[in-house]
Amino acid sequence: MRRFLLKQLIFWLVLPAVPGTIYSIGILPTGKMEYEFIYDRLERVDALTLDYYDYQLGPYQLRNRNFSFGPFESFGDIPGGRLGLFGFAGEDFRAARENRGRGFESIRGGIVGQPHDKFFVYGSFLLDEEKARDENYTGKKWRGLAGYVQDAFVYYHSRRFELIVGRFASFWGPRNSLVLCGNQRMDGFGYTFHWGKLALSYRLARLDGLHPDADGVLQFENRYFAGHRVDFHLNKHLRFGLFETVVFGGPGRQIDLFYLNPLIFFHGSQLNEGTNDNTTVGFDFSIKPAVGYKFYGQLLVDDIQVDDQSQDDQEPAEVAFLLGGYVVNLAGWFDLKAEYSRVTNWTFNQIYPRNRYIFDSRPIGRVLGNDYDLASLSLIRWMGDNTAAVFRFDHYRQGEGRIDAEWTEPWKQVEGDYSEPFPTGTVQKTTRMTLGIKSFIANMAFVDVEAGIDLVKNQNHVDADDRTLPFINLKISSFFLTSVKLE
Repeated sequence: MRRFLLKQLIFWLVLPAVPGTIYSIGILPTGKMEYEFIYDRLERVDALTLDYYDYQLGPYQLRNRNFSFGPFESFGDIPGGRLGLFGFAGEDFRAARENRGRGFESIRGGIVGQPHDKFFVYGSFLLDEEKARDENYTGKKWRGLAGYVQDAFVYYHSRRFELIVGRFASFWGPRNSLVLCGNQRMDGFGYTFHWGKLALSYRLARLDGLHPDADGVLQFENRYFAGHRVDFHLNKHLRFGLFETVVFGGPGRQIDLFYLNPLIFFHGSQLNEGTNDNTTVGFDFSIKPAVGYKFYGQLLVDDIQVDDQSQDDQEPAEVAFLLGGYVVNLAGWFDLKAEYSRVTNWTFNQIYPRNRYIFDSRPIGRVLGNDYDLASLSLIRWMGDNTAAVFRFDHYRQGEGRIDAEWTEPWKQVEGDYSEPFPTGTVQKTTRMTLGIKSFIANMAFVDVEAGIDLVKNQNHVDADDRTLPFINLKISSFFLTSVKLE
């Protein structure tokens, strides 16, 4: 903590001024705690607004006049002849029973600008102590910090068309999207074409490949992700969207042209081409019966057996779904957010490890893996735009299944009908209660503190190993934005 305070002092001694304001056209990236707090508030705006805006497609444009992006509004206000420079210095402290208190430092910096009235550029790097200690991290380290480029993209927009090229994160559907989440950054491109009440979206990304030394394959295997979706606003109260994705690859495999076509049915194409890729299909929706009420859901189908003619057809259904609701000013005081998500065993897994629905050892969607369900309830008290107190209750059941588990096909090892419980094996059950507060301070710092307790049964899937684990988490960061003249 002493080192952190010293760095904060140096940080603010060199803090420059923020530039003036012009019309903004940029986007606010997702996946960073300060930005995510803005998206928390925009989730409330979504429930309060009846319009045709595509809230299901993130990240959001900074130019939306219905939104306030708080301290980061100026990201879209850099004049064309100037380049914006920004920086963040943060500390993430965690303490819990049976675990030693730990603090992780991080430093972020980057550039932002508008070289043209239709273009927006954003790039950021990260030096992160926690990442350096991650056993799955294989990159370079400097003085105990992992360093890498976190975001680097160019954004183009016109009245009907948006294009993002580079490294970025996005989400499709609810914020906690099962299919594509806002904290998974991938290299590639994505676009959306808006046509009245219709929106057609596409995403292509290169995933991390499999290496002979680390992954036990005979030769390096390329991996890719492609997805497309169409959304239709039936009216200001109801939106419906259909999506399809595919994870594919192999030794020497390049991007297939049919996966670049947003109008082609991916699953049919891979069947006709004789490839064994991992496709998913699904839909999501949002309903706003009145101002202040929003209900939403998402269904993802990885694999489901229609026929019942062979033992192969006994493979369990591999599906995931999410149901949720957001109510503003419940009893005049609190916002209420409730969600339930469920992912069956074997979902996102596949016979070929290269086709698993993961990137950098983490799921591509905002899920906790597979073979689990999670019910959550949040009461949110907003105190202005920049401060929120949150009480949250979670009940989480996790079976022994994993996305990266060996594909064993147990349904082939029996005769006749096959079924398995949900969740499978010895189930770890966790009930969590937390109380926290998040706040911007003077538009130049952010604090997120929460305290709570975990009531765990069968910890690490050991029968009767029950724990009571109180904890506290504190995240704090300071930030600045300035600009330098280029012309």
